[in-house]
Amino acid sequence: MKGEPMPEAVPSAWMVADRPGVPVTTVADLIARNAAEHPDVVAVRQWDTTLTYRELLGRAARLALTLREQGIEPEDRVGVCVGRHPGLLVALLGTLLSGAAYVPLDPDLPEQRLIDTAADAGVKCVVGNAVFADGIPVPDEVAEVRPCPALPGNAAYVIYTSGSTGRPKGVVVSHANVAAFMTSIHERGRIERGDNALAITSIAFDVSVLELLVGLMVGASIQLAAESDRADPERLRRFMVEHEVTWAEVPPALLPLLSPDDLPLVRKIVTGAEAPGPEQVGRWTADGRRLMNGYGPTETTVAVTGFPATGQWSTPIPIGQPMLNHRVYVVDENFALVPRGVPGELLIGGPGVTRGYLGAPGLTAGVFVPDPFGDEPGARLYRSGDLVSWGEDGQLRFHGRVDRQVKVRGQRVELGEIESVLRGHPGVTHAVVAAVPVRDEVSLAAFVTPATAPDDLRDYLGERLPAVMVPSRIERLDALPLNSSDKVDVAALVAGLAQDDGVVDLEGVPGDLAALWSEVLGVPARSAEDDFFVHGGHSLAAMRLVAAVRFRLRRDIAVEDVFAARTLGAFAERVAMADEVTGADIETGHPPALSAAQRRLWFLDQLAPDAAAYNIALAQRLRGPLDVGALSRALTQVVARHDVLRWRVPHDGGRPYAVVDPPADLPLPVEDIEPGALADRLHTEAIGRFDLATGNLLRARLLRLAEDDHVLALTAHHAVFDGWSERILYQDLAAAYAGDTLGPLPAAFADYVAWRDERESRRGKDDLSWWTTHLDGAPTVLDLPRDHPRPAEQSYAGAFAGTELSAATDAGIRSLAAELGATPSTVVLAAFGDLLRRVAGRDEVVIGAPVADRRHAAFADLIGFFVDIVPLRLVSADPRTFAEQVAACRDELFDALAHPDAPLERVVDALSLPRDPSRGALVQVLFNVFNFAQSTVELPGIEAEMVPAGLPGSPFDLTTYLVERDGRMRFELVYNPDLYTASRVEALLEALVHLLDEAVARPGAALGTFTPPNLDLLRDGLVEAQPVPLSELPVHVVPPATDTERTVAAAWAGVLGKPSVGVTQNFFDMGGTSMDLVSVAEQLPGKPRVVDLFRFPTVRALAEFLDGRDGTSSALTKAAQRGAARRERAQRRTARQPRRQEGRS
Repeated sequence: MKGEPMPEAVPSAWMVADRPGVPVTTVADLIARNAAEHPDVVAVRQWDTTLTYRELLGRAARLALTLREQGIEPEDRVGVCVGRHPGLLVALLGTLLSGAAYVPLDPDLPEQRLIDTAADAGVKCVVGNAVFADGIPVPDEVAEVRPCPALPGNAAYVIYTSGSTGRPKGVVVSHANVAAFMTSIHERGRIERGDNALAITSIAFDVSVLELLVGLMVGASIQLAAESDRADPERLRRFMVEHEVTWAEVPPALLPLLSPDDLPLVRKIVTGAEAPGPEQVGRWTADGRRLMNGYGPTETTVAVTGFPATGQWSTPIPIGQPMLNHRVYVVDENFALVPRGVPGELLIGGPGVTRGYLGAPGLTAGVFVPDPFGDEPGARLYRSGDLVSWGEDGQLRFHGRVDRQVKVRGQRVELGEIESVLRGHPGVTHAVVAAVPVRDEVSLAAFVTPATAPDDLRDYLGERLPAVMVPSRIERLDALPLNSSDKVDVAALVAGLAQDDGVVDLEGVPGDLAALWSEVLGVPARSAEDDFFVHGGHSLAAMRLVAAVRFRLRRDIAVEDVFAARTLGAFAERVAMADEVTGADIETGHPPALSAAQRRLWFLDQLAPDAAAYNIALAQRLRGPLDVGALSRALTQVVARHDVLRWRVPHDGGRPYAVVDPPADLPLPVEDIEPGALADRLHTEAIGRFDLATGNLLRARLLRLAEDDHVLALTAHHAVFDGWSERILYQDLAAAYAGDTLGPLPAAFADYVAWRDERESRRGKDDLSWWTTHLDGAPTVLDLPRDHPRPAEQSYAGAFAGTELSAATDAGIRSLAAELGATPSTVVLAAFGDLLRRVAGRDEVVIGAPVADRRHAAFADLIGFFVDIVPLRLVSADPRTFAEQVAACRDELFDALAHPDAPLERVVDALSLPRDPSRGALVQVLFNVFNFAQSTVELPGIEAEMVPAGLPGSPFDLTTYLVERDGRMRFELVYNPDLYTASRVEALLEALVHLLDEAVARPGAALGTFTPPNLDLLRDGLVEAQPVPLSELPVHVVPPATDTERTVAAAWAGVLGKPSVGVTQNFFDMGGTSMDLVSVAEQLPGKPRVVDLFRFPTVRALAEFLDGRDGTSSALTKAAQRGAARRERAQRRTARQPRRQEGRS
């Protein structure tokens, strides 16, 4: 009996005493009983989609009614081919309620495999149209629930396993089998009502019965992971956290890829199919969680033995003892019981033993045999073919297979089936498949003759077998070696693989990846052109590779990157530029909401309402017979498709929000002009400002130079448009002009905002902490020597200069970048940063860099503003070589990209930087890269070319564009002419090009040895005096004395949440932000300009300004001095502290 020593008379048998309580009913009736008792409990959830038990049962009843109307009755078989969404549960339960047995047809399996399975099972119909065009759709309607007409002994489902004859075998499992399994697993695995049960397994695998059916039978809430949720360990972790999973069946290969610390709510874990690593037991049970290692063939329903593992293990984990009401025996080839410690074949008896194989009575009789050890009439045992032994502790140990069946990634694979399929290829004469150990797992290798066998064998197998059955390696030989018994010498073939240890000679990221690749696949990488999937890669292997890259290389790569960049070299390129954020799955249908970047642009618009620096101007010259009407209609279609172009941004009390207007015609006025007036007209169009509150943030104008010569001028506000959007706009415009229907987009810009906000809610706090630490002590102002005094308010004026790099310099940059494992833009950034620190006379500078946030595929074809600005802290030191400086810039860029969930405005606020209306906060110089192809609108019969569209202005003091087009690089500088003359900017360009020439020629030379021209000229100019350290003046809270002071103080106190405000206290020192200033402006009489609130940041100064005085009283001066003194001392303290970042190179 359980808990007692094994009977000596039967030393290798172990029987758990029969217990009453196994329900004699159907799966459907048990689930219906839960629905009646708890109708409003969530039965299944997938992110925001849920079905209660009432809803699930009602929809399933509707499907059952449809099936019955088609003549479906007990013992009929119905295919279920539905993707991983809540409708899958409706399909399964509806089929069971109809009385039929379901046949799982996973849409992710090869189509031919599904067709063959459906034919072999003799399905009467198929639910779901994922593959089968005539499939019955999953209903949204509900119907009255009728009792299931099936009996407990009727079939509940038919599931297919690998077959040694070359054909999969359909195992017929009854309702009674499943009910008995539910009772036993409830005792051992503890899935019960109130659990949030994870479901990640394909319906083609028997564990799905535990996750889905048993979960519903006990009243749990099923947390159904979508295909994308289970394809990546990080996404799966997030799914489990967000869905508050408490119970999970986790395959052994996934256990080391998940962290128990990240999943505190998961208290019960079932694993199985293959043994988990011993170290995983202590890892997962240290805090009292339950971990059960289960075992069971499909022919015995799901699991028949289990071992509750705890503590520290260094030996393989047992498979335990039989579950409730089951019997197991260990026998030799003569069916005699063997003693403890002696391996033998495992025989299994009990209520989980299924009917047998569909339509294969002979095969069934061979492995479902009469029970010679019991006294129950008609009882049968299943011959598992597994070698096990009893341990002295009364636990079963697993030793492998008696036959040639192996477990690959937790799934049972018959090697003979793969060989049979291979031999069916006309180019193959003989084939042998072997299981090859790879670390703690099994990989498959195929050996075929002749040596000239075709190269398409992998594709051939992939079309006929699941991915798990496609061998990692296929070796083509002239002949297969034979042993002394004239049988194929499989051991010699496998030994030959071990001797073939080809290596790959790669450095840097590709070299690191080659090592990880070999570890994961057990196959050495031979070159950068090796294909991950050709060499045996699969989804689980890709997950392991991704986990290894994240952990060892500190790069956040998603599984889709492995699929998209299949070769070692291509994948290495992705890894080199990866950040630490996982692209999440996209939920659609969100209402309009502003991103942090859009809110920043709105605030800047409030600060300078007459400026147009954030306009994006485009112009295309169109020569040929243009259909103006068709062009107008096409523009309207584009605006209808991309709803962000119909957004407007009003505000309520200083808080902006987004509103989307319904689709409407986009005006396209046509204007006749002379060619000589084109440039001026385009400039006028470019600088026309937008009113964000009223919308129309894209405008169009057609300038007619001649009958067949037009210029299309388009101007958009940056809040709804970025550089990448240009290509999308022209692409959609061309399609609509040609008469094509613009189909629906996978997501809208509002969905991006929600996706971004969700990431920030998870990672924003940590990222903000990183940024504040990283920038602590950094210079927050980069004031390059100027030709003109800095205006009191930022003017946003713009001018342009540019130059093209020589072919030699261009080639040198690219060559050095490849050598250092960097991008060409990183090489240029290193030179640019070093030049600016020389000109500014500093050891370090902060330069902003725009970063596109289109990392999810759903955003690739959206128009919108997907840009963040990251402040790069570039530290230079003369002893450092240029190559080291490039490496430092590369690391700085990677670190910055790894922390994208703290927008620039939040970083500025967290650093408590002083607001200065004369310059941007923290970032005054920008480095931007344009490396996408120049876009033109391809209209039929029209010759199109880009023409300069005018320069709306400069949002920064200086912006350097590295433009990579047509295989060449050039510099384009946009600068503020109110600060710099054209001659100074031309001198800066000349110095930068010269510095790059020297640096790429001598990358190993110290930075100080380079002598760019014009340094004296560039250093000579107007600069602001550095803050003079002042002693801390005592701060006295002086109450407001005038009516205006009281009005201002009340507004401040309300916005800042302070009980009182003194007239000399600084708004920003009290914790005020830029957005708070807008709210203050809304509450003050006359609604002063936001920029004036920047200029007068104390109550008294602002009150004096509002009263018509200049606001420059001595109290204001002293308050400003105190703030400057505090900030100066803080910067000096942090500058004296050693910084880890300075040591990177």
